Amino acid sequence: MQTLWQDIRYGLRMLARNPGFSVIAVLTLALGIGANTAIFTVMNSVLLSALPVKDPGRLVALTSPDAHGMSNGSQDGDRDLLTYPEFQYMSAHNQVFTGVLGSQSGNDRMNVAVEGRDQTDGGSRASINMVSGSYFSILDVNPVIGRTFGTEVDASRDSNPVAVISYGFWQSRFGGAHTAVGSKIRIGKTSFTVIGVTPPDFFGITVGSAPDVYVPLTMQSEIAPGYDWLSVEKDPVEKIMWLQVFARLKPGVTVAQAKASAEVTFQQYLESQIGSGVTQGTRKDFLNQHIALIEGSHGASMLREQFGRPLVILMGVVGLVLLIACANVANLLLARAASRQKEIAVRVSLGAGRGRLFRQLLTESVLLAGMGGALGLLLAQWADAGLLRLVSHGPSPVPLDVRVEPRIVLFTLGVSLLTGVLFGVAPALRATRVDLNSILKGTAAGAGGNASRSGKLPLGKFLVVGQVALSLLLLIVAGLFVHSFRKLAEAQLGFDRDHLMMFDVDAVAAGYKGPAITELYKELIDRLRTVPGVQSVSISHNGLFSHSESGDQISIDAYTPKSGQEMNALFDHVGPGYFSTVGIPILMGREIGPEDGGAGQRVGVINQTMARYYFGNENPIGRRIWDMFPTTHADFIVVGVAADAKYNSVQEETPRRFYVPYFHPIDPSETNFGRIELRISGNVATVTAAVRDVVKQTSANLPPIEIHTTNQLVSESLTRDRMLSRLSSVFGALAALLACIGIYGTMAYAVAGRTREIGIRMALGAQQGNVVWMVLRESLLLVAIGVAIGLPAVFGVGKFIGSLLYGLTPADPTALILSTILMFVVAGFAGYIPARRAMRVDPMVALRYE
Repeated sequence: MQTLWQDIRYGLRMLARNPGFSVIAVLTLALGIGANTAIFTVMNSVLLSALPVKDPGRLVALTSPDAHGMSNGSQDGDRDLLTYPEFQYMSAHNQVFTGVLGSQSGNDRMNVAVEGRDQTDGGSRASINMVSGSYFSILDVNPVIGRTFGTEVDASRDSNPVAVISYGFWQSRFGGAHTAVGSKIRIGKTSFTVIGVTPPDFFGITVGSAPDVYVPLTMQSEIAPGYDWLSVEKDPVEKIMWLQVFARLKPGVTVAQAKASAEVTFQQYLESQIGSGVTQGTRKDFLNQHIALIEGSHGASMLREQFGRPLVILMGVVGLVLLIACANVANLLLARAASRQKEIAVRVSLGAGRGRLFRQLLTESVLLAGMGGALGLLLAQWADAGLLRLVSHGPSPVPLDVRVEPRIVLFTLGVSLLTGVLFGVAPALRATRVDLNSILKGTAAGAGGNASRSGKLPLGKFLVVGQVALSLLLLIVAGLFVHSFRKLAEAQLGFDRDHLMMFDVDAVAAGYKGPAITELYKELIDRLRTVPGVQSVSISHNGLFSHSESGDQISIDAYTPKSGQEMNALFDHVGPGYFSTVGIPILMGREIGPEDGGAGQRVGVINQTMARYYFGNENPIGRRIWDMFPTTHADFIVVGVAADAKYNSVQEETPRRFYVPYFHPIDPSETNFGRIELRISGNVATVTAAVRDVVKQTSANLPPIEIHTTNQLVSESLTRDRMLSRLSSVFGALAALLACIGIYGTMAYAVAGRTREIGIRMALGAQQGNVVWMVLRESLLLVAIGVAIGLPAVFGVGKFIGSLLYGLTPADPTALILSTILMFVVAGFAGYIPARRAMRVDPMVALRYE
């Protein structure tokens, strides 16, 4: 320890004596280590961190952690979500859990007003999450102030208007005042009493979704009025699946044992639902529903599926950037070691062992890496804020905990230590191999000169070749993602997305029932048509880029399916003029019009993919198609074929799809909710304000609407690809910059070592152009070798990034050619500066150069 402390003190003194070298090395390492820490911090929050609750390793998920929202109808195989009656049954009959909790999958965005504080009656938008009374006790979440509700709230419906608020909501809406406990907040038409505040590091069980307010599940009719998601279904096939369900294992119970027990319990519930008055086939299909119980310490996630693979790829990218930074610092240390040869020779001659010297020099490297790591940790905190904005769909950053925690510090410390060893070993070994006699006599030749005469590639140039290969690889990857994103942004969606806006309307939540719902939507459409700037209006159930879909089995009159042919399709209910409003061309026949409402023969429009799949080159107009869902079993006559359109994602392969009249539905429950589409002209803000006024005038009971342009929704769907494009571009540019610095440093050192040689050449008649080309040729040769190594590596990483590319392959010639050209341009620029310096060497000065 005594000699270690001596090494540290001496290392600090040596770094302080060379501030220019130290600053450049520390900044270079800080960029590399900071980039790694920034990506790892987000990756840790999205993929690695356990929920901040007691003993998260004992938590298991009875539902899919990546499933969100709500599903109506039925689902075969492993269930993504559970119904409230299923949750109750699993909770009451479990034998392997200390408790079971249920949580609404996805939050409701609603206006929340703090009574006595907010200036406006409506308040402002907040995220509401409905949870079971067992939620906080099973997770063992203790409030900062107040208390949480318990299982007493599950005993009866609509009788426990209590709320637990998040720490962030407490700070922003109550200013952190302890008087928040006991205060009233109004959600919809109901006042809830605030009874507690969650800890600052608790964001619920779903990563990427931070509820502002938690209320009991039994208050569902107050949060979603007009709907009943708590009662047992009248028809077991028509389920409302909307709950994420987690449980805590009893001591000594394994995940496998719990899975077997939970599956038995779930099958018992299904048996009790299906009864005995059904066919054997129907019974078999209904019982083909299962609980896929899995380890749940990481909770659910709204980001894992979308951003998991991109974050792993970005982690690899920043790892390569760090390797390039290490090569740069190693080159700096090699050059510095050459200038310290006399110092090291003196120390060796005075009795210092090579092991002792090696340890001293390696200590200096680790000190540099430690300083770079400390600065990188600070840079990472700044970079994470920007990174969260990149992965966010809207103006507000995704709620992720990216604060510095022990795991992040340990990661940075480990990377710094590894980096210090990685770039420090080779220069330290080289520096301790000294020829005492020649150095002490002052006759040692420079490393560059020796290398040139021996014909061998010196270590510094070997490192530059590696830098070029890695930099080219990163530039190509960046080029691929940029090219892919550009193709996505310019992709044809099958409809006219400009000047198209939409908003959702929920008549049931406003208290409307039966025929009054239809009348409300018709009146609203008629009123909106009179708004200045509105060219056309229509309505649909799912709509474009809503991430909501409906789909069923189908059959076609007088049609025999081919072997292996699938008989199913997605569908949507659409209003009159829907296709002309959203801009989807009708290729054959006609679109759905006002005359298609009522109780006559139902008509429908199929998309081009569905027409081609079932009818080939035949004309499908007039064919009868049946929707085979057990509780509807309705038919329609094909009256038109619409062009294919992207419905929820630019990358999606167009599925088979049909459209039926909104006001003559195959499933009346799907017309309780509507998405209004408007084709507009003129100022968006003006039209938006007028539309809001019309909605209020039509019905004061309708919840406040959120209006989106289709361009906004499409842009949000490209969040992942935008992140990959921008970050890979930044890291690719950083890699090219580091490679440029590395080439410049190596060539500048080589030129300095060959000053006498260059002087002799010029004294013997060499022209300045010949000297420039001699130096430039050497740098371009290094790049050519690096390119030869880097290009084949692209095909090796292609399998990792291929699935994230749109409309191109990893062998895309545009990305390969442009990246290679850019690499040579960078090398030419980096090598030209030392070449110009060599060109200006005075032969008389050079001949006397030592």
